[in-house]
Amino acid sequence: MKRILFIESRYNSFYGAQKSLLKLVQSLDEREFEYKIVTTSDGNFKKGFEENNIDVDVIKLGEKANVFGGKILDYTLFDKLIVIIQIIIFNIKLLNYIRKNQIDIIYVNDLRAFLYSILATKLLNKKNVWYIRTDINSSFLTNLGLSLSDNIIIIAQGVLRRIPKNKIKKYNNKITNIYTGFDFKQFKIYDKKESKLRLGISSEKFVIGYLGSINERKGIDLLIDSYINVSKIYDDLHLLLIGDVSLGYEEYWEQQLNKLIIADVPFTIKPYRKNVSEGYSAMDIFVLPSNSEGLPRVVIEAMAHKIPVIATDVGGISEVIPNNEIGYLIKKGNQYELIKAIELLKENEDYRIKMSKNGQKYCITKFNHKKFSEDINKFFLDL
Repeated sequence: MKRILFIESRYNSFYGAQKSLLKLVQSLDEREFEYKIVTTSDGNFKKGFEENNIDVDVIKLGEKANVFGGKILDYTLFDKLIVIIQIIIFNIKLLNYIRKNQIDIIYVNDLRAFLYSILATKLLNKKNVWYIRTDINSSFLTNLGLSLSDNIIIIAQGVLRRIPKNKIKKYNNKITNIYTGFDFKQFKIYDKKESKLRLGISSEKFVIGYLGSINERKGIDLLIDSYINVSKIYDDLHLLLIGDVSLGYEEYWEQQLNKLIIADVPFTIKPYRKNVSEGYSAMDIFVLPSNSEGLPRVVIEAMAHKIPVIATDVGGISEVIPNNEIGYLIKKGNQYELIKAIELLKENEDYRIKMSKNGQKYCITKFNHKKFSEDINKFFLDL
């Protein structure tokens, strides 16, 4: 019986990466594996897992270190020293936890969790697995992760597109690509007009939708700027944003919200909801204008709900949208392309219908739960 410890550093998030981790844990063969899950504070991550009857333990990380949005980079030298001390203390507590629970394998859900736990992992000589869920740069910290990790799972081939080929070749023997799997039966497509009305939107409006965490990486600023411009052409548009603001991005969100208010365009903002089908069903098109990604769940979820998707060509999105018959890819940060894509789908209903059917068929075939379950169990058994 192998014992796996899963570490998630984003304690207040329960979006794509955390949902994928939940699916991974639920897919493990209980005859072969036992597991523990740890995060750094109470929050939405712990709540989301416990709502699915899975316990999460909290090993507290010091307040100075447990921040997001690049805040540590702005710290004074003294505060940065405090961060180092807090990370060392966290590793001491983690080391004792690993010993107590007789952990064999340590799995981290992002680079941040990897860096915050690698000291305890190496001191105890435990196998570690780094799951790369979003596209990465060839930075010092990335290179450290590539070097010190024993095994790497990539959620899509595209997450390595910015890493030099010679470096990928060097570490290729410890890299495994496993696509996320979905239980598509959990999704339900509701009547579109009724779904709009339930969210307080006129049934006659053409709804441009986004669902997910709200932060700068997701390109919300590009979506809002493009929507304001397209609204000058069409008077029946409505922007629907479903999600919560990520920690550290409150000021960024206030700036984007003010743009919408000043422009006096129709929009609706709703907090994240467990029943994602209610949100997707109200959308006419879905837009994900991210600056970086892995294999975004929201794109696959939208396609499963027969919603035409526009997304930036970053990370593994081109592996979800291989051509413009299945979805519509645009260049990262390109407002002109996003506006033109919205106009094209707005004006061409036949194209939207064709894309929605093709997208649903493609994602259900390629990202099914059965294959994911087989692959992830084989991976851990072979370690």
